[in-house]
Amino acid sequence: MLSLFDFYTLHQFIADEAQRSLSLPATVYFARLDADGSLHALQLHSTDQDEVPFSELPHQVLKPHLSEDKIIIPLTLPSEEHIALVITDVDPELLKKMSPQWLQKTGEDLLSILELSCLQYKDTNLDLYNSHAAKAFIQCTKFEEPVFFLLINTVFYRRSAIGNLQKLRETADLLQVLTKSPCFTFGYGVFGVALALENREQALRQTRYLQQQLKREGLHKVQVSFAKLGSDHSKYENSLFEKIWQALTVAEQRGPFGFCDVEILQNRPDHPFKLDNPTLSARLAQRWRALSAFSLVLISRQAGTEEPFTGPAEANSIALPQHLGEYIGEDDNLTFVLIPGSDPEEVRLQVDAIRDRYQELYNNGLSLTIGVASWPCLDFTKHDVPGNCLKALLHSSYLGAGTTVFFDHISLNISGDVFFDEGDYRTAIREYRRGLRLHPNDINLMNSLGVALIECGQKRRAAECFQNVLQKDPANHMALINFGHVQQTLGRKDLALQSFELAYQGLETTSFAPQDLLIPLGKLYAECGAHKKAQAVLEQWQACPGSENEYLLYRLLGQSYFENGRHEDAKSACQKALQLFPHDSVSLSTLGLLYVESGEGDSLGLDLCQKALELDNQNPDHWYRLARALLCLMNETEALSAVKRCLQLQRYHMEGRLLLSRIYLHMKKSRLAEQAAVKVLEAATATVSQKHRAQQIITESA
Repeated sequence: MLSLFDFYTLHQFIADEAQRSLSLPATVYFARLDADGSLHALQLHSTDQDEVPFSELPHQVLKPHLSEDKIIIPLTLPSEEHIALVITDVDPELLKKMSPQWLQKTGEDLLSILELSCLQYKDTNLDLYNSHAAKAFIQCTKFEEPVFFLLINTVFYRRSAIGNLQKLRETADLLQVLTKSPCFTFGYGVFGVALALENREQALRQTRYLQQQLKREGLHKVQVSFAKLGSDHSKYENSLFEKIWQALTVAEQRGPFGFCDVEILQNRPDHPFKLDNPTLSARLAQRWRALSAFSLVLISRQAGTEEPFTGPAEANSIALPQHLGEYIGEDDNLTFVLIPGSDPEEVRLQVDAIRDRYQELYNNGLSLTIGVASWPCLDFTKHDVPGNCLKALLHSSYLGAGTTVFFDHISLNISGDVFFDEGDYRTAIREYRRGLRLHPNDINLMNSLGVALIECGQKRRAAECFQNVLQKDPANHMALINFGHVQQTLGRKDLALQSFELAYQGLETTSFAPQDLLIPLGKLYAECGAHKKAQAVLEQWQACPGSENEYLLYRLLGQSYFENGRHEDAKSACQKALQLFPHDSVSLSTLGLLYVESGEGDSLGLDLCQKALELDNQNPDHWYRLARALLCLMNETEALSAVKRCLQLQRYHMEGRLLLSRIYLHMKKSRLAEQAAVKVLEAATATVSQKHRAQQIITESA
């Protein structure tokens, strides 16, 4: 059905289609209509604003009317939003022949035509715009506000084709809920999102947020490229649409959760560790060609109004004594000095003398910050040395103006963080490893390397990094959390729980615990049957700012309250989760079982359980809850069929096996009930509570 998003996303197509359909010698466009009758251009940030109901609009605004030289026809969209059809440049004689009734009917007929016409730009299976709409949106829209376009590649693994389709639909629904913006599908798990964001920093935050949310839902890869849309994107030699796809290829190369900004890809010379001065680079290469060892000094002037020195006369005026080194030149506010040799003590003395020389030369209160890098160093080439000097200067920015920094392992940690923040995880890993070669016992570098390895899917190597940290600092909070995450993904739940608990115990009672600790800890407690502990952890998350918008929190709370016998709280939590994410199949299934077991609506409860399976019939928990609901209604045959389907999907679903035993008891099949219960007793993954219940069933079946 037509919505405000359609009129924003497909505005050029809709305007052209309206012009053709009306066949009027006039100009036609659409606008938002406020309660005072004023018109406003459709913009992305305005499409999700609260609409004023038509019933609350003044009577004169509700009817087609003439405002200045415009005919304004208020229209109600099928989405129950409202918009105004605006017709201008109309012949006054023709205007006299247009009755309000004719105008109203014309507008309503036009909506029907537009709804059918817009179908060519939509994927009706996923209820998203298709690739044709995305291309038209990017290439034809004149953006009057900052808008970023994100291209998202998602990868997940399901056993069947229907499972893949269901997960694809769930991902599409979730993206719409998380972004509340126009979403597009390109097929094969690739999506696009248009977001009203002010700057690149906001785009980076939104990218990481979406990756985190989708990762929580079990996606194995979420790779993102993004670009700012605006009047300046014509500067690219090819279309921006193609550039976004090229950036996605780079993001895929960076790891399972890599991302890439088109702007960074287009402007590589602007990278903070690149010397973008060919003349100066050539001069340096000529000077160091015959040197077997050298050091490069970069002097940054932090204040003042002096212009860079460029001419020979200026070079002579700041010439250095030969024993101090050779002045190479200037680039912006940077002065380059080359020192033959790389002996640390000698270079340090020379750098101190160079500082004194230039401080005297710039006798105007300038603060000089110096970065120094030497060669040979690790596996760096001579041409890498200017970049290493720039890394040292960035390092010095954390220490304050007027400092001197010699390129070291901390410089590499900082430069690695820069690449990590850009989504270039493989380059970040290289920087962290180089830093560890210089300082093998640095805990920060080990932690950083482990996190980057996780982003590249190298979980076992990441675990080794965190283990090394914990050997040196057993209470290191971030290492405990990260080690727990790795062990959880490797299926080692006991080790993961132990690590998370240690991190949780180390928190100050007055501080808010991070979500990346509370979520997995709460889940593991629930899986281990420690539902009271799970509830306490989740309620702590609920107390954190911003948690009221987390559908996952209320989904997990609903399950914990259910297991702890707080059924009313469980219903409220599930309903809250569904308000935030209407297609949350887990909350639908849980709420359905609650309705049945509390006797508040058997038919409604079963409908909700079935609805959950329509959304995702590959989730064994959904089949388990349906079986449990059916058994509650004494429908043993269908309950047996449902629980068997649960166990087909997850052979060691312990709650499913216990339910299977209970169903057999109801059906007077004691031997089968005992056999199913024995399998629970023999299972290494069964909890103490589950084994206790299995023993009770065996006793009852005797």
